[in-house]
Amino acid sequence: MSTIPRSNQSTADAGSAVSASPAGTDPRARIGHEVARRVGPRRWDMWFDRGTEFVIENGSLRVEAESRFVVDWIERHFRETIQTAARAELGESAEVRLAVRERTTTEEPRPAAASSASTPAPAPERDSARAGRRRTRDRRDVEPSLEDFEVGDSNRLAFDAASRVAGDLDGAASILFIHGDCGIGKSHLLRGLCARRRRLDRRARVRYVTGEQFTNEYIQAVRHQDLDAFRKRLRSLDLLAIDDVHFLSNKSATQSEFLHTVDAIAMSGATVVVASDAHPRTVNRFSGPLTSRFLSGMVVRLERPDRDLRVRLVRRLAALRGLRLNESAMDTLASRCVGSVRELLGGLARLDALARIDGLDRGDEIGSIAVQRALGDESTSSGGRPIRLARILEVVCETVGVEHDDLLSNGRHRRVVLARGLSAYLARELTNACFPEIASALGRTTHSTVHTADRRIRRQLELDESVAAADGGTVRLRDLVDEIRSTLRRG
Repeated sequence: MSTIPRSNQSTADAGSAVSASPAGTDPRARIGHEVARRVGPRRWDMWFDRGTEFVIENGSLRVEAESRFVVDWIERHFRETIQTAARAELGESAEVRLAVRERTTTEEPRPAAASSASTPAPAPERDSARAGRRRTRDRRDVEPSLEDFEVGDSNRLAFDAASRVAGDLDGAASILFIHGDCGIGKSHLLRGLCARRRRLDRRARVRYVTGEQFTNEYIQAVRHQDLDAFRKRLRSLDLLAIDDVHFLSNKSATQSEFLHTVDAIAMSGATVVVASDAHPRTVNRFSGPLTSRFLSGMVVRLERPDRDLRVRLVRRLAALRGLRLNESAMDTLASRCVGSVRELLGGLARLDALARIDGLDRGDEIGSIAVQRALGDESTSSGGRPIRLARILEVVCETVGVEHDDLLSNGRHRRVVLARGLSAYLARELTNACFPEIASALGRTTHSTVHTADRRIRRQLELDESVAAADGGTVRLRDLVDEIRSTLRRG
């Protein structure tokens, strides 16, 4: 009989890669990899990773899960997928049986680790160079920790708050609400703080679940008249982390149950940490009492990473893939992929594929030209259409916070002057328009002023200056340019 130890099963969050290579000699790893590929990383992470074991015995497969609820769910939704993978590996006579694993300790089940920077589960490895690059990855990358979290100005406050909760330090929030766009590190922070709390206090009862998982478990508890056990399991925790809590919106009964759970945990001196794509006030159909409870704690926003942070992320993630990028290539990739860490990973995945097609060895250095090839023509949108001059003016106005009529006027307000300069610079960079054509689009009778505006922006970029932001603050000019370019490419 052979089993897969739970500590050896790992995926990354929201599109993560299964760590076990299917090219290995372990049939359990190959079965697990195929199941993960078929069900998708999110469902693998929720229903299989860490909490579920594959056991091969007498030519058949036994799937052992933490609870009857998980066993029933896997039976209903994934049995056929597991059966197909098992028979492909063990033979057509292989059977699949599901069972609840016998508990040997009273320790709270440890949830799957994940990374804010995630990539889709890969297809089976056929390329030896790719497999070699994967073997160079640091194991900690699939076991995210706060130590692996790249900290910058955009996420420092959230990181510090998560670190205080993880260390159970004085002044740590009893309710911590982290919000921000998708793919910028919320899940990494939640999983990382859970991992650190367990490491610092092995007796601590810690659990990480998603909003969807909480909802499903609550519904099953109601159906099976098992609410007491459900509540006891959650309300006795020292730390409860709920990811994607916005999943509870418009679910009044589940919100009510979650509110009572939050209150019970907080009253016991324990901690609740939640993550959402939006601020609690703007999550659609959150109840008033639940919103109020979130606001009574610490609410912090994760901003999208700035250029410096993106370059550091590119450097680390490229190294984990075994890609050797020069400084120009890293800067180009960071300037093109501005939306999220996932966008950076997507760019690296395309660059990795291009390197394999070109037959590059692992030690070969990759330059910015290869990055441009991998990411496509910068002067076209995601739909392949050329970026129009009128569209540039529209996006610049929206981003900088000026009216289109003001852009065409003779006004000298600093944001209007900035918008004209950005329009001239980006029009020269992303279109074939000449200075007289750009001047006409900006309502100028001569092109000399447009030429001057373009030169001013280039000089400010070289000096890495900051400029006025739409919200009244300041922003680094190169980050503003990256944001506008990204919007234009998305079409």
